[in-house]
Amino acid sequence: MLYFAVPTVALLVVLGLAASASLLAALLHFTSRGRERAVRKVLLVALAVWALGLAVAVLPAAPQPDPSIPTGTFNWIPFLAHQERDLGVEMVANLGLFAPLGLVLAFYWRRFAVLKTTVLVLGLSVCVETTQLLLRNNRASDITDVITNTAGGFAAAFIGWALVTAARRRLTVSDPAAPESLHQR
Repeated sequence: MLYFAVPTVALLVVLGLAASASLLAALLHFTSRGRERAVRKVLLVALAVWALGLAVAVLPAAPQPDPSIPTGTFNWIPFLAHQERDLGVEMVANLGLFAPLGLVLAFYWRRFAVLKTTVLVLGLSVCVETTQLLLRNNRASDITDVITNTAGGFAAAFIGWALVTAARRRLTVSDPAAPESLHQR
């Protein structure tokens, strides 16, 4: 079974952040130049890569069960496992898990992007935790993961929305003949 130890998770988080920064740079570049087709292509590839990464990160079995949450149960007490042991790296990983999706959707949805993204991330996070619960794969199904995943998706969506709004505003100020599609969604 595929499982990543904590140092590997930390490395994956750093690589994910670097990839997200590169993705953000590409999206801002194309958005500020009004190249909507290029933005759509980048978004499609980014969503596919993120979905694959999500499956690899959350579906494989853990080598040992989480001692703070009995297998086959859902922990409804936020941050319970964090009180018993240091899970800082895991919390950062959970914050970053849905951040790329939040960032990508900020460029896709133009109206209510942060709200729609937050609701979608919340729903997907609940689905991930439910899947882990049903698979009984030694993974802890925990409300803390739902909270941190949603917070990461929200923060990324908000930052992405602010950046894309600024890029579009800059484009429309510098080019009054900018495509009307930049203002519509």
